[in-house]
Amino acid sequence: MDIGAMDRREGLIELKDLRIPVERAQLHGWLYEDADGEPRWSIAVDGRPHRFGDGEFAQELAPRFYDESLPLRIGDWRELEQQRCRFRWQDDEDQGDSLPTLYLCSHLSLPLSELSLGARDGRRFALRWTGLAEANWDEDYGREMPFRIELQIPFVEQEVRFWQHGDGEEVETAARAILRKRGLSDAHLRYREYRRFRDDPGDEHYRLLRAFFDPVE
Repeated sequence: MDIGAMDRREGLIELKDLRIPVERAQLHGWLYEDADGEPRWSIAVDGRPHRFGDGEFAQELAPRFYDESLPLRIGDWRELEQQRCRFRWQDDEDQGDSLPTLYLCSHLSLPLSELSLGARDGRRFALRWTGLAEANWDEDYGREMPFRIELQIPFVEQEVRFWQHGDGEEVETAARAILRKRGLSDAHLRYREYRRFRDDPGDEHYRLLRAFFDPVE
């Protein structure tokens, strides 16, 4: 599967008075059994490079809106449909495992974020993400900039990271067992591949694996 080709979709990042085409938008699921083992769901929307500033201070910057751990407790990627997440910095800064963020020239949490995933069409969801963003650029593009993103966003993959217990342990079987143990359904996932953190059998991380599944209907 060519994920790089399939996760592109026409759309715009509306940031204050700018209209920046979207380069890539993705939803991911990940479960790190070697860490806390909790299922996580992440989102990222990347804009194409845009010229900020004039003259010698001008830079080509690509905005990236993301949240590495959405505050969702669901058991199947299809249940992302009709989910909503609201974040207001002054009320919620100590809540959750991650904060919705804009990366422009630095990583800054969004003062206000209202994200909704609407109707599902295959593995794509209707995304509507609005709020206020901040950036350390200049007076024009610095504080409380309204933003809006509306597009169809795909769920691209489910990752499971775990320690392999022995050479005879079958990767797909082990990864599916971990998914089920942690409350995730594997009924709509197709195993794709695995990667080792280190290829050298003598390295201490040789048995740390990342197994990847594609979403299926």
